[in-house]
This record gives sequence, structure tokens and C-alpha cells, in this order.
Amino acid sequence: MESDLPLNARRIAAALAGQALGSEIQVHEELASTNDFTRQLGEAGHPHGAVVLAEHQTAGRGRRENVWTAGARRNLLLSVLLRPELRLEFWPRITTLAALALSRAIESHTKLQPSIKWPNDIYLAGLKCAGILAETFHSSTGPFLVLGLGLNVNEGAFPRELQTTATSLKLAAGGGHWDRDAIAIAVLKQLGLAMAQWDNGFDQIISEVRQRNLLLGRRIAARVNDAWMEGIAEDLDANGHLLLRKDGGELTPLTSAEQVRPCP
Repeated sequence: MESDLPLNARRIAAALAGQALGSEIQVHEELASTNDFTRQLGEAGHPHGAVVLAEHQTAGRGRRENVWTAGARRNLLLSVLLRPELRLEFWPRITTLAALALSRAIESHTKLQPSIKWPNDIYLAGLKCAGILAETFHSSTGPFLVLGLGLNVNEGAFPRELQTTATSLKLAAGGGHWDRDAIAIAVLKQLGLAMAQWDNGFDQIISEVRQRNLLLGRRIAARVNDAWMEGIAEDLDANGHLLLRKDGGELTPLTSAEQVRPCP
């Protein structure tokens, strides 16, 4: 079937020649986790911009060790090795940059309008289609980031327990096949463009993310350090943190959360 064609490492590498990312492209038929494998590359001294893609993951995960499930040769599962020449305090901004890059890539290839659900998910018509996992590591080769991205592309069906929460580009578009090589290339090009504003110009990134944000203006519940809090998601601050207006009027910045959900 056309949707089962494997990813083409040479095609992806050729399209990314001279770009900020793509110094090395690896495609694996199966890995436990692209993030775990890319961490090993980082510890071994592989360069900034190395990209690892897998057709299938046996132990894919999201934030807080949540399991990421995806069918073989139907979706986009990749991790990028990053060695930013920035102060470590700026490194957490990568999740915001990646969310915008994913959104831009989806928009450039489809007529779909993705939304960003803070802090690390992409939604289409109220259903999750992508997730982001960024991890910082320290080794003898110096500190580095591993950025993991999972995007449901040609997934045609989900298990019953996920049908009311998950979608794919194929399902959201009402059918059809999407070229996964082209999607991967677009995501990595857009990520490179967004990263150019990692420090200078990040306010423009925040402005664009704010326009796509799924939660702003809505009452939400957030679980932080195993405790739930509620309030209105009022805005994003200069670093992409969510500003939560609690019922007592206190404005609380959230740097991360184990769970975030809109209140009924």
C-alpha cells in the first residue's frame, strides 16, 4: 500500500542539505525509543542537528513517561540532537519552538488548522495529533538536548479507547495519503527557522503561538507536582509559560504541568 512506503533517508538528507538541521539522518525500522537512541548518539559525541527516525517504536513515550502508541510505517516518529549555543536557562523554550514548527509544517502541507495545547501537544478539531518531548542531558561531550516529535500522519484507525481523543492528518483531512518524507522535511525546515529566533525574536514566536493556543481564555485544570489547580488560562509569558488566573485573582505562571484539561 502507498501509505506503507518506508521513509527515505537519502531523500530527506538531500532536501535538508545546507539547512540548520539534518547534519546526519538515520532511519530505523524499529527502535525502543528515538529519544533514548538519540541520547546515546549525544553521549557518543554526534553533532548538532543529527536526526533519528523510526518506522516503529516498542517503548515510545511522552512527558511523565506516558506511552506513545503508533502503527508501523504510517506516522512520523523522530528525535533531533541539539547542542544550542545559548545559556541553559533558554533551553526549555525548545518545546514552544517545536510546537510552532509542527503547526507551520502541518499548515504548509494541508488545509488543516492545528492548535497548540500547552505545553506540548498539537490538536486538530479538538483531537490530539502530535506530541513533543524535550529532554536535557549532561555528558563528557557537554550538555545537549534531545527533542522528540511524534505526529500521526497516515494512521487510519485508533483503538476504541483513543478514538475520542486522538486523530491523524489522514483522518482529519477525511482520507488520502500524505508523503511522510515531505512532512519530515517540512517539520525539520520549520524547526530550523523557528530556532533562529530562540533568543533574539522569541517574542515574535510567542505572538504566533498565542494565536494558535487552544487554552487561552478558557477555564482549565492543571496538575502540577501531583496537585490540581484551576483557573483561567490568561496568557503566555515571555518564555512561553502559561499564566493561570486563579479564582482568588492570583496570577500564577506555570512552567510545566503533568496534565492540563479544559473544565466543562
